[in-house]
Amino acid sequence: FADSGDPQGANARGVAIVQDGRLLLARDGADIQENVALHGWSMTKTVAAMLAYKKFTEAGIDIETPVVDAFPEGKAPDWVAQWREDQRAQITLADLMFMRAGLKVDEGYDPGSDVLDMLYNQPNMASWAADHPSEYEPGRYWEYLSAVSNILAQIVQAQFPSDTDYWDYSRSALFDPIGVKTATLETDAAGTWVGSSYLWASVGDWARLGELMLNDGQWDGQQVLPAGWLELAGTSALPEGEGAGYGAQTWIPANPVGGECKDTPGLPEDMVSMEGHWGQIVAMVPSHNAVIVRLGWTFNGEDAFDGCQFVSDVLQTLPEK
Repeated sequence: FADSGDPQGANARGVAIVQDGRLLLARDGADIQENVALHGWSMTKTVAAMLAYKKFTEAGIDIETPVVDAFPEGKAPDWVAQWREDQRAQITLADLMFMRAGLKVDEGYDPGSDVLDMLYNQPNMASWAADHPSEYEPGRYWEYLSAVSNILAQIVQAQFPSDTDYWDYSRSALFDPIGVKTATLETDAAGTWVGSSYLWASVGDWARLGELMLNDGQWDGQQVLPAGWLELAGTSALPEGEGAGYGAQTWIPANPVGGECKDTPGLPEDMVSMEGHWGQIVAMVPSHNAVIVRLGWTFNGEDAFDGCQFVSDVLQTLPEK
């Protein structure tokens, strides 16, 4: 918590550590009120994917289904017809989940970039994202794109009879069953979850979401998420390159091929994580039966806070499972 409250320093906003289902630590940063909901940025991707996985399972939709065939009759947006005319017709739900869609979108965050245009200018983020052409053959090239997470959210939206049912789903299907009380999953102006970026929750509730994932969707004997989610999330998108360090809307940081933390000692290969802009992380480590949460507003990157080293340091204090 050094420099907490100082935007020029590490500026931690909250830390929670859970092992064997026990909350060992929950602490808020400077000027952060207890149980206040904090922005997770791209950690939203993992939670929105949990909801997508659950809804697709309920609807009997295999994730290898082409996106153009995943919409109920009469519910497909206009861009689906465009996709049917070119190689975007080959993009599957799994390709969206694993960031293998191959769309030509810029993930940079400089002023005027595609991502900032999407998040701050576009009333219908998913349709804006889907209007981008194909750059790579689907399924063969990994590239982290926030745009595809919002397309995935729109496909989930189409599975509901009404937007009200869709908006209620995050709470009724996920948050309420595990006691998450502070979370808000925001939508764009079209009513679609901003599945790439806009989930807020307290540090304790982020820990609950991590604990649910660590336990493969089980909570107090109830299967809140369909079994198999943890395995899917921890499966490499591709066997080589950076895609080996990324699963289903989830990072695999210690993967020896493409993991972003593969050079950091002390991180088990079974670790998976939600991660977000400016130093947000929820690390789930099955070999230690542990969840490690760190929320921050860290503008100076690894010079101020190294998430890989932080998780490694915490794990050194915890016994293995």
